[in-house]
Amino acid sequence: MTDAIKQNEHIYDRLWAKLPIPTHTEWPIWSELQKEIHSGSRLLEMGAGVLPRIPVEGGYFVDLSQAALRKLDVCGGHGVRAAGPLPFCDGAFDVVCAFEVLEHIPDDETVLRELSRVLRPGGALFFSVPVDPALWTGFDDACGHVRRYVASDLAARLAQTGLTIERWTTQPNKFKKVIGNFTGVFLRAIAGFPKLTIWLKRKAIAGEKRLQFQWHTDDINQSHDAGGLIAIARKAS
Repeated sequence: MTDAIKQNEHIYDRLWAKLPIPTHTEWPIWSELQKEIHSGSRLLEMGAGVLPRIPVEGGYFVDLSQAALRKLDVCGGHGVRAAGPLPFCDGAFDVVCAFEVLEHIPDDETVLRELSRVLRPGGALFFSVPVDPALWTGFDDACGHVRRYVASDLAARLAQTGLTIERWTTQPNKFKKVIGNFTGVFLRAIAGFPKLTIWLKRKAIAGEKRLQFQWHTDDINQSHDAGGLIAIARKAS
């Protein structure tokens, strides 16, 4: 396990131990997700912690956090602790989700191939990532990011695995350099104060639940204006 992965595990394990699991219908992405879910659909979410967008009961979850996996298991989910190849057969799932995950993983090439491999032909991948490397600040460091993406480059890499982005939207994920660096220093400084850290995370979650999405099919690099990309990709049938 790499140092970056260990750092991410340390950051998030403490959070997930204290935060409750929201109802999946509270997330604004649910209106799109439910279009892909039918009776008998098999769903997988990677790196969700205790904030899954898919229904927990009957869903499959891959994560490093044992605290999160225990909570998901209690609520009827099927949790697997893994940081390498996914322990599922080819085409096992109708929907795969990876929200705010890829930017934390040094070897994202392997993960992209694995996400495509376990998705059935015609299935949908939902994901979100920070975009525009020029927007990198100390905030990204404090969050355990290892990259910000060029959106069109990521789309091209997904295409090489058989996944085509059908539509995309944005979420705010950027700071001016000075503010981002200060925020990063602040987040590191309060790491020893878990109650404050959890309070801030709750505020961030509440803000995310209030997002309203406008979906696009044009130049995906326009997502750089907001700094955060949310996209839906389809695996070739």
